[in-house]
Amino acid sequence: MKPTRLLLFLALCCAACTESSTEPEIIIDPPAEPVIIAARFYFTDQSHYKVEYHRNAIGLVEAEIQFKENGDTLSVNKYKYVNYQVTEQQIGTNPKVAGFTYRYKGDTLVAAEYKDAATSPRPQHFTRTYSYPEKNMVLIAEQNMLTKAVQHTYLYFQQGNVVRSKTLDPVTDRVIEEVQLEYDERPNPYYNLTGRNGLPMFRSQSNVTVVKTLFRNGESVNSEVRYAYDYQGPWPVKKYQVLANNQKLLEQEYIYNR
Repeated sequence: MKPTRLLLFLALCCAACTESSTEPEIIIDPPAEPVIIAARFYFTDQSHYKVEYHRNAIGLVEAEIQFKENGDTLSVNKYKYVNYQVTEQQIGTNPKVAGFTYRYKGDTLVAAEYKDAATSPRPQHFTRTYSYPEKNMVLIAEQNMLTKAVQHTYLYFQQGNVVRSKTLDPVTDRVIEEVQLEYDERPNPYYNLTGRNGLPMFRSQSNVTVVKTLFRNGESVNSEVRYAYDYQGPWPVKKYQVLANNQKLLEQEYIYNR
């Protein structure tokens, strides 16, 4: 999956309550393990772009900055937090152009909203509400505020990982997309990078090894993408996409603070 598509599809965050909190102040100890500070993402011709993860004083990522090979800035994501919970995500360098806001009820995600400028070539405005019909299940009801179209996405968790997602048309129950994911047992360096109950792309505790698309637009697809990793100790240092002939394409290189 492309990073941009994954980011928009899996953006599950929530904002702090507006009421006064009685929770004790959260003090984050310095990380005992190495933390990811950057990554390089490669294309098939070995050209690449770099992403740097800039952290605040308590170790949460406050900015993701993508750079072209020549050092020019490609894109910027910025995050704001309240009580160790991400409340805003700015996409791009102009805060008036595009971004998410997140709302919590206590520690529970209840809503998110995405807006971009009306002057955008393809303006978008949608809301997401979150409910929890079963343990280890999240239902996301997304409404496009421009077209009024609605879709429901179910996320299923197992052992701290998102193992299946299923997106439906709530009127017809037609499957828009269904994906299954498999993982290894090594720690994911992106886990909880955006704080308590942070973005799901940073929430799976292990590293994904298989992504199977079962259905798309109501039709069976059964496509599969496999990944393999090089490790230094328990931590991944390189991630590859594995082709059907077992050929490996360098997809991502992890850079740590030590």
